[in-house]
Order: sequence, then structure tokens, then C-alpha cells
Amino acid sequence: MLKDVTLGQYYSVDSVVHRLDPRFKIRFTIAYILLLLLDRNLPLFSILSVVFLVSAYLSKVPFSHMLKGLKSIFIFILICSALNIFTTPGHAIVNLGGIEITEEGLIKFGFIFWRMVLMILMSSIIMYTTTPTELTDGLEKCFHLSGSVAMGITIALRFVSVLFEELHRIMRAQEARGANFHKGGPIRRLKALSTVIIPLFRNSIDRASNLADAMDARCYEGGKDRTKLNPLTYEFRDFIGYVLLLGVIALSVWMIIKF
Repeated sequence: MLKDVTLGQYYSVDSVVHRLDPRFKIRFTIAYILLLLLDRNLPLFSILSVVFLVSAYLSKVPFSHMLKGLKSIFIFILICSALNIFTTPGHAIVNLGGIEITEEGLIKFGFIFWRMVLMILMSSIIMYTTTPTELTDGLEKCFHLSGSVAMGITIALRFVSVLFEELHRIMRAQEARGANFHKGGPIRRLKALSTVIIPLFRNSIDRASNLADAMDARCYEGGKDRTKLNPLTYEFRDFIGYVLLLGVIALSVWMIIKF
């Protein structure tokens, strides 16, 4: 499963979404997530699902590639959503020794699961279609951050996938030496995983140190006076994107009011 972690990795392909300004993509993603959190009704979620499918199609990132990234955190999403089945009061359908499964809980479970999946998949599109440099510039402009802070946030986001790759490499090396991470009970598996924690921690520090040395060797300095080789400029497609975003917001608000 670790080798299937794709969240946070840039997917190099030429598409409309790749060519959009990173400032628009950041604002679009934030607005999309806020709309998901505003209300819980079927028409709203249906519209936002269509918006995601269109965005994914235009990005030219294979849907199977996105699902690989979702697979690693699917259990976490499922558990967080399933808790609502037993904690939501309402009309009881099943009673398991005092623990009731309610109809309202099942409905809430479905909507929360749907919401979390859409949030993660839509958020991943901006990572797949935006280079680290573009993402840093976009964060700096959107939130008026210093270059150093924006760079730190970008590196932290990208470092997640790097750590998973490093963990997978270490586990394969340990398996070649006779370690087994797939047999036995949970306690035995945790003991086996302890053999990769120290190498992973050490390699993470080495990677961070090498990255700092590389940036220092290239005389990197963050700050408001730092110039850009390719400054961000809006193009006609970005203005069309903002118009479409306003249309999605207006339609979603109408759905919330009407339903």
C-alpha cells in the first residue's frame, strides 16, 4: 500500500488545469471546501461532485492515480465517518446490546464520507497540477506570506510523499534481510515496524539537511524583495475560471437556500 501513496506528488502532463494560475487554483479549492462544509443536502453534493469530475477530467490526471492516493487513508476516512452511525440520535434500526444504529446516523455517515472523499480528491488536484515553485508563489500572493514561510509550507506538503517513499524503500531493504511485516498479530507487526523507525528518522533528517545545503548553495533567500524569474500573471483562461467559480458558488448557495 505504501508504494501507492501519490498524494502530494506533481503529475507532469499538459492540461488546462496545469496552465491555470496557482492563485486561482488555491482560491478555487478553498471555496470548494467551504461550500462542502456549509450544508448537507443531496443536490448540493451532486453539483459539487460534477464540478470535481469535470476538474479531474480537465486535469488529465488518471482517476486511478487519484484513487491510489486515497487508498492509503481510506480506512481513516471510513472510521471517522462510521462513528456517526452510533452517535447520532434518531429512529433506531438495529440495537446491538444497547448500541443503536439509527436511520439518521446512516444518512449522516453517507454524507460525511462523501464530503471527506470530495475534499481530499479536490485538494489533491492542486498538488498534482502545480509545481512546488508555482505553489509557493501562489501561497505567498494569496495569503501575503513571506517567501520563507510559503516555501516552508510547500516543502512540508511535498515531504509527506517523500517520507512514504523512503519508508517503502527501508521496508523492502529490511524484508530482504528476513524481516516480515505482513504476518503475525498487531503486536508482532508493531515490533517489526520498530526496525524501520530509526532508519526513517535518520534519513528524514539527512534529506532535510541536504535540502537546506542545496538551497544555501544556490544562495536562496526568502523575503519581500526577492524577485521572480517567472512572475505570476493572469491570463484569459484564469478570468474564465473566476467567472465559472462565481457561477458554482451562486448555484451552490441557491441549492442550500432551496433545499
